[in-house]
Amino acid sequence: MGLSFHLDFNPLEADHRRAADWLAAQADPTEAIVRLIGIANEGERRLLQWEELATLLANEVRQLRAQLAGLPPETESRPEVHPEVHENPESARRLDSIFG
Repeated sequence: MGLSFHLDFNPLEADHRRAADWLAAQADPTEAIVRLIGIANEGERRLLQWEELATLLANEVRQLRAQLAGLPPETESRPEVHPEVHENPESARRLDSIFG
């Protein structure tokens, strides 16, 4: 017994038509949707990593600006790390080599 689900399809919206055409062209539409969900989850995880990196870089720039202005250093506070974000050691090594 197959599982079925309902999507609100609006034939007047170009994005809906393109999505329906793409899905219809897939050999296994269910597998195609599973792949898309996996890609979206990976994209979300990477976005969280970039947001964390941006926060760390902003903190370092703020500290450097204070040092250059001769202000006393701020107490170091680590940004909150999202529980689903796990640092990739290889990526960390590459970023360390870039930003040293």
